Amino acid sequence: MAKQIRLNLIFHTSGRHDAGWKAFEDPSILVDDIDHQVGLAKRAEEALFDAIFLPDTPEVLNPNFLRKPRRGLDPTVLLAAIARETNHLGLISTQMTQIGYPYLVARSIATLHHVSKGRAGWNIVTSQDDEPFLALGLPIERLDRTERYVKASEFVEIVLAHWDSLPREAIVADKEGDVYIDKELTRPVKYEGKYLKSEGVLQLTGRYKGDRPVLFQAGISQQSRAFGAKYADALFTSQPDIEHDRKFYAEAKALAKGYGRNPDDLVVLPGLYTVVGESEADARKRKAEFDELMEATFLVNNLAKSLGIPADKLDLNKELPYSLFEEHPTDDDVISYRRENIGGVSRENKFTVKQLVHHNLTRGQRAVFGTPEQIADTIIEWRDSGVSDGFNVNIDVQPDGLDRFRDVISVLQDRGRFRKEYEHDNFRKNYGLPTAADN
Repeated sequence: MAKQIRLNLIFHTSGRHDAGWKAFEDPSILVDDIDHQVGLAKRAEEALFDAIFLPDTPEVLNPNFLRKPRRGLDPTVLLAAIARETNHLGLISTQMTQIGYPYLVARSIATLHHVSKGRAGWNIVTSQDDEPFLALGLPIERLDRTERYVKASEFVEIVLAHWDSLPREAIVADKEGDVYIDKELTRPVKYEGKYLKSEGVLQLTGRYKGDRPVLFQAGISQQSRAFGAKYADALFTSQPDIEHDRKFYAEAKALAKGYGRNPDDLVVLPGLYTVVGESEADARKRKAEFDELMEATFLVNNLAKSLGIPADKLDLNKELPYSLFEEHPTDDDVISYRRENIGGVSRENKFTVKQLVHHNLTRGQRAVFGTPEQIADTIIEWRDSGVSDGFNVNIDVQPDGLDRFRDVISVLQDRGRFRKEYEHDNFRKNYGLPTAADN
């Protein structure tokens, strides 16, 4: 049987293109209009996506987010509302590990899991930007990369322990004995790590019919890969080049095996940015029209920051001066990775800086512009050549772009590579992951 392809929809309220919100007659609805967002989720389920993924951050005053709509509604609460309007769609919420309390995250995600009847996912975020600390009145904590993942591991371990602290069999509901929960059957958490500690029993089981929520992790550093391979059911990655993604895929699977896991039980999902048109020229024209709605200086500053080079050395109408990489060495492996990938794409295409910043709106993700057949060809190639198990799909502009992407899904269906209907109402089963029934 041909390998089936997994597709998540990155749930941007206006689309992935930073100027997509300008296509709306009333863009102000994009922050908090529940009907708009539920409507998008229903469209995603009609298209048979595996899941929707809600990125989230409180960084409203960050210059990036003053220029476009960010999520206003709490992601887990929003997904709970969506859960009541859908039946099969996986629902992935973002929760951070560097701030907050594992107990509260355990309860929040477990609640979504039960409200959705087994369709919750947790996107584990390990970043430590200043704004979340400031918003919560906490001292800014700057851990080095290694220590950050030590803390993240403690956070996840506590969440997992709480999800199992009240097993279903402990809820005896013994009317005659006047016992609702049998204390002896609970599994109280008593955890003390270097950074975090927690004791007690969660008020509800973290499993629905025996299955816990699906765990996701995003990142490209070595520490992130190891962390994800140990804990996650699925990894989000961001490579524009097939060879780099093939290397990441092989390393992630090998790391999972090293942790005693079946590598097939770790789903690897690169980001994919698509613009669908009647022809490749039509798709590129659509993207260019939105590109021109953006202020170029801001984009150049962002590019320079991401590459660790001075913005005043970049000329919009000239190629990227690659000598700046040597003049400004870095020991940050994420910046080094961006230089290799973004710089490689720029060299290969001989982009001017202006062309590069417009291309890099996808933040280094694979971008495909063309017909449904062309995009389907790319998806199948990456799936069949040891590069990915599917994709996190970024739609350029909602909801029109999502409707256009349904034509891509139709091609995949015709080729026997994507479902024609949901087989299960359980996220884990639809994803092809092991369930409690398999153990």
